[in-house]
Parts: sequence; C-alpha cells; structure tokens
Amino acid sequence: MDKVIFNLSVSVDGYLTGSHQTRQEPLGENGEFLHEWAFKGGPENAAYMDGLVNSVGATICGRKTYDDSLPFWSEKGPHPAGLPLFVITHRPLAASHSGGVYHSAGSMAEAIDRAKAAAGGKDVSVMGGGNIARQAIAAGLVDEIVLHMVPLLLGGGTRLFETLPAPIRLEPTSTTDTRLARHVGYRVVG
Repeated sequence: MDKVIFNLSVSVDGYLTGSHQTRQEPLGENGEFLHEWAFKGGPENAAYMDGLVNSVGATICGRKTYDDSLPFWSEKGPHPAGLPLFVITHRPLAASHSGGVYHSAGSMAEAIDRAKAAAGGKDVSVMGGGNIARQAIAAGLVDEIVLHMVPLLLGGGTRLFETLPAPIRLEPTSTTDTRLARHVGYRVVG
C-alpha cells in the first residue's frame, strides 16, 4: 500500500477520449463506452472496481477533469466513500467545494505529498486525462499504472501517451480479463 497509482480507461488504439470533446460530452464521441465496465460491467467488473476503491485513500486529478466532472460529482466527491480529492489548479475550486473532501494543490508533487498524508497508508489514485498522466509519470511520481483496456477502436480523440521525455520501462504485475475490459497493471521500473 501507500503507492501512487495511475488508473485509466483506454481504447485498444490508445485513446482516453473520443473525438470532438465538448462541455456536454467531455469524453467526446463514444467516449462514454470507455467507462461502461465500471458502471455496467456486471458482477465481475463490480468486484474488480470494489477492490480498486477499497485500496485507495485519496485521489488526485487535474483541473480539466475536475471541471468536466462537476456535474456528475456530489459534495462527497467522485467516490461514494467521500475520499479526499486533490485538484491540481491555480484557480479557486467551485464555491460549494471550499471545504470537505475537495482540496486544491499547486503542483503534482504538492498534490501527491498531501494526498499521501491524507490516504492513511492506503494508495493514492491519480485519475484524469493524458496531460496529468504524462506529467506525473515523466516526473517519476507514479509507482504503478493500471490500464483498463476497453475493446473499442475510437480512431481519434485524446491519446494517452502522445509525448514523453524519454522511454519508461514497465513491469507487468497483473492482468484481469472481463467481458468489457482487460485490466492490466504495470510497475514503473524507470
């Protein structure tokens, strides 16, 4: 425990979102299919999701994910358990989020430090888009990457690893196959 883990759903062709993202469709055209495994995946995916949620003590996201997700998140945040959420931003959070589980952080390193302190020995989950993932991974701040590979070819949208400053070695740690996703874990080696 006490690891920083990047969890992300991705299409087989490497996209985090579909094309033509809008405020109404933050995941772009057909991007909602990337998350069906978590919400409509039946008992096998529900059990997998429960394991993920139970191992996490705090979450980090970027400002775009926060803004795009506000209509879907309650005052308890993205998790029903009300886990602390650290948003990397230089702008104030929504007025209704001035306390409670929502917290702002000025950088990825600050967010990770504060999230680890709040996680109570559990893992810290980094969620969001490709930009936040690339920043955290390139800075060497991520211990594991868990990709939820959805059997879908989006053909366009936001790529997960568009650019990285250097190759990063990964070591496979787990694979769980379900009907709606292949969940693959990797430990970051270097």
